[in-house]
Amino acid sequence: MVTGQLVNAAGGVAAGVALALALFSGLFILLVVLIVANRAEPDPRGMRPYTVYLFGMSFVTLQLTFAGSVLIMTALFSLIAPHYSPMGNAVAREVLIGGLFVVIAGSVWVLHMRRGIDTAGGDAGPAQPNTRVMNSYAGIVAFVYLLELILSFGIAVYLLFALIAPGVFGSLGSSRSGTLALLLDLTYIMVASAIVLMIHANLGPSVFPPRPRAEPMGATSAPAAPAAQAAPPTAPTA
Repeated sequence: MVTGQLVNAAGGVAAGVALALALFSGLFILLVVLIVANRAEPDPRGMRPYTVYLFGMSFVTLQLTFAGSVLIMTALFSLIAPHYSPMGNAVAREVLIGGLFVVIAGSVWVLHMRRGIDTAGGDAGPAQPNTRVMNSYAGIVAFVYLLELILSFGIAVYLLFALIAPGVFGSLGSSRSGTLALLLDLTYIMVASAIVLMIHANLGPSVFPPRPRAEPMGATSAPAAPAAQAAPPTAPTA
């Protein structure tokens, strides 16, 4: 039987992976700052170390925010699965912990992302070191979250078959409600990963095309230049 405890364990793997990636990447932020800051590539404004810090912190806090949101949804979906003892207190604790991650880390992520984009947008000329830092950050995010989306989709397809025919594909147990809870958890991970990819589509490599930029309010398009008038016909020469 797929119990609520098993749903918490299985669904929480994604949150644990995201948290581990955040902590693991945090260990190398200082090293990356030192390497990138000492590159021979021109840095006319001298903002490259600051940009590396902004996007490095953005990646760490993005992972923490994602892990917190997955923890919240996993705790809520675990109520669908059968459980042997009341889980209200455990679910409340997990939702609170996940909410703290989302609010605190999410606020820091938004702040650093905006400052990083503004800093990279100030590059001018052929040397654009801050823009390349932003593109590298977006490429790492695209790699991590596209991989999560692919893996979650593959497991979700199998769980869908297990939900339809548990007698054939019921290796996880005979409880359809438990299978449904796992399927919903993976569906949320897929949707959240796709949203992260779309948010970063304009910053660098992404599976999604860049979103069109909105024109500022009150901006009017320049009138089209009048078409060149055709030259008057000339009389034929003898």
